[in-house]
Amino acid sequence: MLFKQTWVSVSDNTNVRWLRLFHLYKGFNRKVTTIGYFVKGSVRKVEPPRVEYKGFKFKFNLKGDICRGLVIRTRKTHISCDGSFKKFKSNNVVLIKKKQQFKSKYLYGPVPLGLKRKKILTLFKLTI
Repeated sequence: MLFKQTWVSVSDNTNVRWLRLFHLYKGFNRKVTTIGYFVKGSVRKVEPPRVEYKGFKFKFNLKGDICRGLVIRTRKTHISCDGSFKKFKSNNVVLIKKKQQFKSKYLYGPVPLGLKRKKILTLFKLTI
């Protein structure tokens, strides 16, 4: 379960490391969001650009930029209809450009199979 003003970790290879949520999509008065929903947040921590990107036209995010994301992992236990449950160590999102286009080419860590989006499941190395 994620609320507004929650700090979440970004699990892709963009230079953003922490995002603070300020908008939860899907509903006007939405207070809580879970795995598979879209969120909007402000960048709070960034990494400096790497040396190998200096010659390329690669857009880096700065502190205070507004980014959209897709929630892929939460600390709240997710119970399936068959009785199994999944719990992760941290709250993670993946940054997106539009509804289905990711900002990065590589995504870290496992993702639950309940996302049911083919494009997302092919980019991840491990699905649970």
